[in-house]
This record gives sequence, C-alpha cells and structure tokens, in this order.
Amino acid sequence: MQHRRIEIPDPGMSQEAPIETRLSFKPFLDYVRMRLQDENSIKKEIYRLIVDKFSQYPELEGEIDVEETKKYTDILNLLYIVLSTVVEDEKEVIWGLSVPVSPEIFYGSDALYNLMLSPDSNKLKPELMTGDDDMHDQKCMMLYAFLLENFYRFSFHKKQAMIRPVLNPTTGLWNFYRINLDTRFVNVTTDKPLPELNLENLQVHLHEENGIDILKRILPLTNFRFSGFSILTINDVTPEHALDKIRNILVNGHGRVNEDNYEEISQSFKSLTGTRDIEFTLLPLFRVNEQIVQDADAYSHSILFSMGKQDGILKDFFLPLLEKFIHNPRILYYKDLDQSGPAQQQVGKLFQLAGVKSYALIPVFYSNKLVGAFEMYSRKKGILNEQIFARVDVAMVLVAQLIQNSVEDFNSKIDDTIRDKFTSLQPSVQWKFTEAAWEYIHRSRLEGKSVPIKKIEFKDVYPLYGAIDMRNSTIERNKAVLADLQFQFEQLQKLLEKMKNKHGMALTEDFIFKSNKWQKLLTGTLTTQDELRLNQFLNDEAHPFLRHFRHANADLQPIIQEYFDAIDPSTGKAWEHRRQLEESMQLINGAVNNYLDLMNLEIQQAYPGYFEKFRTDGVEYDIYIGQSIAPNRPFDLVYLKNLRLWQLGSMAAIARLSNQLIPKMKVPLETTQLIFIYSNTIDISFRNDERRFDVEGGYNIRYHIIKKRIDKVNIRNTRERLTQPGKIALIYFNQKDADEYVSYIQHLQEKKVLNDDLEYLELEEVQGISGLKAMRVGVSL
Repeated sequence: MQHRRIEIPDPGMSQEAPIETRLSFKPFLDYVRMRLQDENSIKKEIYRLIVDKFSQYPELEGEIDVEETKKYTDILNLLYIVLSTVVEDEKEVIWGLSVPVSPEIFYGSDALYNLMLSPDSNKLKPELMTGDDDMHDQKCMMLYAFLLENFYRFSFHKKQAMIRPVLNPTTGLWNFYRINLDTRFVNVTTDKPLPELNLENLQVHLHEENGIDILKRILPLTNFRFSGFSILTINDVTPEHALDKIRNILVNGHGRVNEDNYEEISQSFKSLTGTRDIEFTLLPLFRVNEQIVQDADAYSHSILFSMGKQDGILKDFFLPLLEKFIHNPRILYYKDLDQSGPAQQQVGKLFQLAGVKSYALIPVFYSNKLVGAFEMYSRKKGILNEQIFARVDVAMVLVAQLIQNSVEDFNSKIDDTIRDKFTSLQPSVQWKFTEAAWEYIHRSRLEGKSVPIKKIEFKDVYPLYGAIDMRNSTIERNKAVLADLQFQFEQLQKLLEKMKNKHGMALTEDFIFKSNKWQKLLTGTLTTQDELRLNQFLNDEAHPFLRHFRHANADLQPIIQEYFDAIDPSTGKAWEHRRQLEESMQLINGAVNNYLDLMNLEIQQAYPGYFEKFRTDGVEYDIYIGQSIAPNRPFDLVYLKNLRLWQLGSMAAIARLSNQLIPKMKVPLETTQLIFIYSNTIDISFRNDERRFDVEGGYNIRYHIIKKRIDKVNIRNTRERLTQPGKIALIYFNQKDADEYVSYIQHLQEKKVLNDDLEYLELEEVQGISGLKAMRVGVSL
C-alpha cells in the first residue's frame, strides 16, 4: 500500500465555481460507533479496535488537510483492512481513498498507483491528464444522485460508474477500467433553503440529454458542503467493453459486416483477446440459388480470400474450399503451420508465402444453420492458442448475429434489385416516383453531375393496420419436428440392427447405443441445444458411416438407400409431418393473400391508397390513405370510414374462410384477426435503402413501434391472449376511436356477419406502451 497524493484533472469542474469539500474521518467513525451499539454484531471486536485506534488521534474527529494524512499510515492501513475483502491481494486489487467530490487520491494499493502513474516519470499518465464532457457529466450525475437521495429520498436509475481508457504498454492496446465510487462515508450539508421539486417531472428530465443542466440550475453544487472520504475501486472491464462495442455495431451500425465496421470489429476482438498479433475476419456465406458466390467487399480482409486472389486461383481454390467447409462444418485449426499444415499442399504453400504461422477457421451457426465463418490468424508463433478460443467464445453469439444480418442484407439487395428492375410500383403512388425521377434527370443535366434524388414522402395520411396470424404455429412446428425425428430414429435403429446382424462391426453397436439414447430423448421436450447436437450426430457421424457402408457393401445398399429415401425432405416419410404443416400454412396464406389482393382492387376503385402486405407465419398489412397520395382527387373522411368498415368486414370474411379450410388441412390450423385503430394522421416516406415505405418522424415512429408490440398482448391481470380464433380483436387508445368501430360492429351484427358478444377489455402494459384498450367480437363462422 502507498501514501501518495494524486490529483486527477477535471476540466469541466475547473470551468465552474469551486465546490466546498473537506477530508474527514468523522462519518466513518460515526458509522463504526453506531454499529458498536449493536450487541448482536459479530464484528463488535473489530469495531472496538477501530475506535480504540482512532482515539489515539483525536484530531481525526475533525477535518484535516490531505498532506497531513502521511502521519497516519497505521490508520490508513487499518482502513484498508476493514474496508476491503480479506482475500484480496493488495498488490493486485486497484483500490484507494480520495477526498469527496474532488478527484484527489491520497492513499491506495500498489496496483492503483501502477495503473495511474507512468513508470518512467512517476507522474500521472498522459491519457488521465485530460477529461471529456461525458466523464464530467457522469461525475456530476453521481453527485446529484447522492444529493437527491440524501435530501429528497429520491432515487433514480442511472449508471453509477465511469469508464476510462488506459494504454497498456505491453500490448499497445487500450484497456478500459470501470471506476466505482463508494460515498457511504461522505456527509453533505447546506445552509441554504432547499427548493421544492416536482419529483415526477424530474424523473422524466433526468433521462433526457439536458437532465444534468436542469439539475445544475435548480440545485447548484456550490450550495452544498461535502465532508468525509470516498472509497475508490477500479476494475478492468476491457472484455465487457469490447463486447459492448460489438453490440453497439449491431444496434447503431446497421448490425452487419462491411468495410465501415471492419476496423472497429477487429479492434474489439483484439481488446477481447489482449493481443494485437492476431487478425480477425468475419466471413458471411452468400448464396445465389443455393450456390456460394464470392463478394470481394465482404471477403477483402480474409487472408484465405486474398491468397487465392493473388495467385489467380479464386475459382479453383477459394470457392471449392468453402464448399468443402460447408459440407462438413468443423473447426479448422493449424497451431503451427511450420510443423504441420493443411492436407492440400497448395494451401500450405500459400500460407507460408503470406507469412502466416497459425490459422483457424470456425463455423458460425445462426438458428442451427451455417451462415458463415470466423477467421483468425497470426504471423507470430505461439500467439493463436487454446486460450484465444476461450476468450472469443463469449462473442460468438454476436458474431452469428452480425453475419446473419450481413446475409440478410445481401439477400435484401438481391430482392431490391429484382423489385427495382423487374417489378412495378403500385399505381396509387407511381406518379410520385415518376415526378421524382424526372426531377432527378432534369437537375443532373442542369448541374452536369449526379444529384441526390428527391425524397418520396406522403404527409398526413391515415394508417390502417391488420394482422392475420396462425394460432400456435410455433407449437405445431415443434410437434411436427419431434414426430418426424422420432420416426427417423426408429428407421435408423432398425437399419443399424440389420447391419449388425449381417456384418457385426463393433462400431455398429456403438451407433445403436447412441441412436437409442437419442430415441429416448425424443420422447420428451427437445431444446435448441439438443436439436443442434442431434443434427451433428446425424450429419457428422451416422450418415457418413452409412454412406461408407453403402459404397463398400453391395448387399447393404438397398436397405441403406431405403433409409436415405425416407429422410429426403421432398418425399421422405421422415419429413411428412413438417411437409403437412407447411402445406396447411400455405393453404391458409394463399387463400388470405388472394382474398386481400381481390379486396385491394375494390379499395383502389373507391379511393386510391397504398396497400402493402408482409409475410410472417400469417399475413400482416398496412394501408395508407389521404389527400397527399391522390392530390388530384378530393379526399373526404367518408373514404376513410368506408375503408375502416371494409377492413372490419374483410377480417370477418378471412376468419370464415380460414375456418372453412380446416377440413382440407392435414394439420388443422386456426387464425386470429387483429386490427389496430389509430385515428391520427402520420407521415410516410420511401426508404431507398429498403425499397419500401416507412413512417417518418419521431412521433410517427411510435405508431410503428406500437403495432409491432401488440400481437402477443394479454388481457390485464390474466394470462389470456387477446387474439383468439374465431374472433376479431381491435386495439385502441381513445374511446372516440372505439365508438366509430362500435357502429360498424353493430352494422355487421345486424347482417349476421358478427356475433352479438362484443367485449370491452383492458390490456396489460406492453414495453414502453401503457393505456391500451381493446374490443373483441366473435365472427359468425
């Protein structure tokens, strides 16, 4: 432990009026004396020892100067003993004591001073000499949290730790440390009257960007006096920070692998593994008509890709290697390429020419499907080892999501190009695109260069949203998978028994044992992990074993081929339940889509609107109608009311239609019908990146968020789902909106389309949404 004064600069504090702060041990002693009164405390002897020790220095009851603390080394050592964990090694734990508020450390562990001071100059490290606005605001927020708790008994959830980067001289990488301040032994007083606060409004403001400025205005820190000491604990959170950076790319960087994100992703993995000597590359597998294609942008940082490209053997080397990896996805790891390398001599030579000493290629799965690979290599011996694998393993879920997003982005680009080049726009909005296209061509000619194309937007349109969903589709899908696998393992077991009787290999008995274990597992619930392991057993062990026997033993070929015929996804009996489920779902979706397409023709005849469908397990649709979509045709609310009545009637028709299809289904499925009533107008614009219309503006985005979160909502204080087969659920906020639909419901009840069983329901709170209400009415089937 060391006694040395360190003052960490805070430029933000220096620009503001000084805060009155004093070092004192009295708050700590008051706490110890209070605990000493507790007769049942098992630490009573320790508390008595502390009081006795401090009694030798009565001056410590008051405020003391930081410089004077050097005279009380034995007291400071005692404080460390009682305030830290006994099993901690003071040479490793980063711990210290500081003056409250002021960033002034006067005592701490060796590890603390080693972290903060440069070894050559014994001065504060340069990266700690400067602060930033975020650090200053975090510190102020911590102080205000302390003040509000003390004076107003008001707590709010705010990050109570600060993160600082410190350069690691050994690795040359930035390590990140979380600074935790314990203020239990700090007293705060004021001689000025405290303002009354509206705590409810304050709760809202504190989570806004200007929350700290509001607090500074109504509760200046200069009004308060702080005395005592703070306990400083610092933890290395470099791995957590590296993972957070990758998560931020997922959330804020469109969540895919591209040139813009490559450096940040690579740097995050270097921080995670603690070395600059390993290169990391994410390799998405892009398929066109189920054939792998090379994407130069996605693979440009891959050593494997660059080696093949340089030698002009991309087609004959890189793609076949990928195909082989896809066929048998397993980790390829060459720890020392100078000693042993890939079986293909050509690959080994390319690695040597590139100076690569060790190499690994890890398959990446998303939802049990191979979506890409994770590449690691080093040009230094002994760096890429088993410990590196363990460190990157915690990030593989994020890697899978990044690669999956890249694959989806690639597929979207293909689809967008098809839509752009081969499909037509809806007639109701095509005039707007034609207008924008002409303006783009005209302005480009005038300016002699390509100009940004005009934004396609429609303001003040009325939205209508509906969703037709398959009831329990996930449960039915799981049941189908389980039933098919049970049949498959029955056939596998029979086949292995016949092979054993004919040839009697010991390995066959081992496969019988494993197959029997899996067969027993299939009588219960199959988890995702189980399904992954089961597929690995079939694809990596059982099926290669059977293929070998089929090739090597002519007498076994018919019965082995019979098994492989049974597991053919297109015709085999081991896929029968899944095919039947898919056929049932396609039957419903086909009928619903055809009905909506026909009804859309009627909608456009009444008044042009934009109609868009989305395929889920069922069908969702958005309709937008308003003056801006058809500026040459006067709009009246009567068209909106007509459309709402049509929507309600069409949902009833779809419920009847799906119910009539049940006898034709091999797997009976029922549909639920949902309508979201939203009376306000919104703005929509065409997103060039996704080639679709989306809501525009912060307030309008709320509409989009709500409709995405209500499909699984429950009735308040129950576990009953709002949406039910044979019924139409209508969600709304305002009673006025509901009243309009009530008149439509009554109209359809008179026509015997709907049942006379209208319910008014309160709904549970959905994430970020409260006050939802609903109506539910049965359909006359």
